[in-house]
Amino acid sequence: MTQTTRQILKISCPDQKGLIAGTTQVLAKAGANILDLTQHTATDIDTFFLRAMFECPVDSLSNIKIHIEELGKRCAMDWDLHDANQKPKLALFGSKTDHCLYELFLGQRDGDLACEFVCLISNHVALEPVARQFNIPFFLVSSTQSKAEQEARFRDILAGSGAEALVLARYMQILSPEFTREWDRKVINIHHGFLPAFKGAKPYHQAWAKGVKLIGATAHFATEDLDQGPIIWQSVQQVPDTCSIERFIQIGKEVEKRTLAIALRYWIDHRVFVYQGRTFIL
Repeated sequence: MTQTTRQILKISCPDQKGLIAGTTQVLAKAGANILDLTQHTATDIDTFFLRAMFECPVDSLSNIKIHIEELGKRCAMDWDLHDANQKPKLALFGSKTDHCLYELFLGQRDGDLACEFVCLISNHVALEPVARQFNIPFFLVSSTQSKAEQEARFRDILAGSGAEALVLARYMQILSPEFTREWDRKVINIHHGFLPAFKGAKPYHQAWAKGVKLIGATAHFATEDLDQGPIIWQSVQQVPDTCSIERFIQIGKEVEKRTLAIALRYWIDHRVFVYQGRTFIL
């Protein structure tokens, strides 16, 4: 019986005729079966995006790569090929709150997030019981030491864990520009959607005091520009004026954890395309 593999192909390039036909012909000639194909042309920037999931014989994969490379040179195409069955290894960062962490752990346990969490790094011991509950290594890296010392420790932990990307699950410390550049487009962060209107401490209290009617959260790639990275996903929730501050905060947490989980799933499924600082989700 022929051994098969399931792959995800991502393409972005200047828009031009024949891109879909050229791509599907390469796959068809190699005996691939396309399971899902999504494409979009962003007419404002004249750019084409395509994501295709396909199955093919393992021994034809190298031939597919050769022909896609040839197509890519002709069409000025950026492309990536990913093994759909390979689960990425992710490191989690947190501080004191655990609502986002539980959402991710339970999503991974239930099969909604096809990944492996390899460690939890925190600047507080409060999250160690959560790490023990889900049987992953916990590392305390105090924020009282210098940023350089903290991030040197991060690098040691991440290298030892084999982490391929990082998820900031309400990690309340700022990463240095050098560190975010090292992990470019591989650090996913979540923050409340009030920025920049409600900065500083207790943003939900500030919003409640102003009578805010709509709250939200934003998941984005962390960059050297604080809270300015490419946006992966956003969610909002209407809130009635009868909400107490406690209920207001609870709704905010629900939006945060839902938004982060959706964004992470899109990243795991290779649906996130980044073009000049903005994202397209296919």
